[in-house]
Parts: sequence; structure tokens; C-alpha cells
Amino acid sequence: MDSRTQWRPSSYRSHQAEWPVKLRLPKECAMTLTNWLLLMGAALALAALSWLMCAWWYRRQLSAVLQRLEKARAVAGQNATQAKRQIAQLQKELAERPALSAVQREARDKAADAAARKQELAENLDRGRLATALPANGFADTQPL
Repeated sequence: MDSRTQWRPSSYRSHQAEWPVKLRLPKECAMTLTNWLLLMGAALALAALSWLMCAWWYRRQLSAVLQRLEKARAVAGQNATQAKRQIAQLQKELAERPALSAVQREARDKAADAAARKQELAENLDRGRLATALPANGFADTQPL
């Protein structure tokens, strides 16, 4: 085959005359300047309306959050003043309380030591009971005898 007789589809010549394709709208569908201006005006009006609706919605949401915040602030202030009153009352009661004598302090210390020893003994007994229940490696025997 020489270069002049290259293979081409049978419809090649018919499409060659139509290319480039120009699209034309019929006269009754054509957009005039008035139509474009109306379309752009409507789009701008819808954008402004949606902006106003969003501003109204979020302003309402923010005001509700601010009301909850103010309410929480008021409750926190009341709790703080109540805590201050309680601290002052406890300090006053502590100042009025007589100091412990040496005998009372010694009895208090002995009672605390006895409670600590009792707790330690209970822990040691629990550990000893567990040590005898389990083998040295910590695992139960699973093989048949």
C-alpha cells in the first residue's frame, strides 16, 4: 500500500464536511439579554435569601448556647459561694476543737497501727492461700494423671 491509498473508514468523507460541528439554537429558544438578566437576578435573590436564612438560624442557635452558658456560670458561682461558706464553717469548727492530749494521740496512733497490721495480715493470708492452691509455675495442671 502506498501513502495515497491508506485505509480510511467508509464514512470518513461524509464526516469531514460536517466538522467542526456548530450548534445553533432555534430563534425561539435563544437567550436574550433580558432573559440572562432575569436569571442572574433570580440567582442573586436566592443567594441573598439563603444567606439571610442561615444568619437567622445560626443566630438563634448561638443565643441558645449563650443562655445555657450564662445559666452554667450562675450555677458555678452559687456552688463556689457555698463551698466558701462550708470551708469557713469547717475552719471555725476546727479552731474551736480542743487539742488532743498526749494520751489521746498515743491511743489514736495505736489504733491506726493495729488496723494496718490487721490489713497486712489479711493480705498475707490471702497470698498464702493462693500460693498453696496453684502450682509453682502459676498454671493449673491440665494433663491427665
